[in-house]
Amino acid sequence: MLPGSEWDLAVIKVLVVDDEPLARKRLTNLIAHETDLALVGESGDGVDALAKIEALGPELLFLDIKMPGMSGLELGRSLRSEKPPYIIFTTAYTQYAVDAFSVDAVDYLLKPFDRERFHHAVDKARERLKDPTPISSGSNFDALLARLSELATGLSGQSAGRLAIKDGTRYKFLELADITHVHADGDYLNVHTVNGERSMIRERMQEMERRLANGSFVRVSRSVMLNLRHLKEMKPRQRGDYEFILKNGEHFASGTTYRSAIKKLIAELRRET
Repeated sequence: MLPGSEWDLAVIKVLVVDDEPLARKRLTNLIAHETDLALVGESGDGVDALAKIEALGPELLFLDIKMPGMSGLELGRSLRSEKPPYIIFTTAYTQYAVDAFSVDAVDYLLKPFDRERFHHAVDKARERLKDPTPISSGSNFDALLARLSELATGLSGQSAGRLAIKDGTRYKFLELADITHVHADGDYLNVHTVNGERSMIRERMQEMERRLANGSFVRVSRSVMLNLRHLKEMKPRQRGDYEFILKNGEHFASGTTYRSAIKKLIAELRRET
């Protein structure tokens, strides 16, 4: 028996909204494996979904963004009831990520996604249902920065060429090829680009190093990470350290802790020549 109009954490009523039948089938199959999710309906467009939301009272929407007529974003912004359903957006397009989170989305699933990623998104919805206190757009943006970065840089750690960073109340997407280096300054990082611009963000170097893994970036000291695309020259220094010179003329010295990483870099560069 489905729960009534009040929030019921034992069973979560779910509505799937997607104009592609195969996408809806995929979602309904995944929902069937979650014991506390109850599928109450499906819809192929935003207008029909609005009517079903009013009639069925779902607590969670799996909502496609790009649909004919009313888009998923337009549908999300139109929800004005006292207890609107939480939204997990599903789409094949990364460019809608920031707009999706501007309507306080729980998560953003980039197609194709696997069962583990789906389950993770559902867990986030469960947490929101346990504590339905509204989240301000600013704090929501902060909490979702890591996810935006994943979307901007692609799936499974494979770089798609962009880095998402927060700039005030908005996000900027920087082309990785344009980033010359990242420099730590206390609790902040300065991301420098080839055109001389600098973006300051509050983040640890270890986290940025993880976000830029599997690319052309190498950390040469505690406070500096360089983009090898912009490296002009390496000069040996005392005790096995190196001086790095970028194409724009900036100089950086390697740190003792990172000697092994530098040696590995040199070996890779030799193999490429």
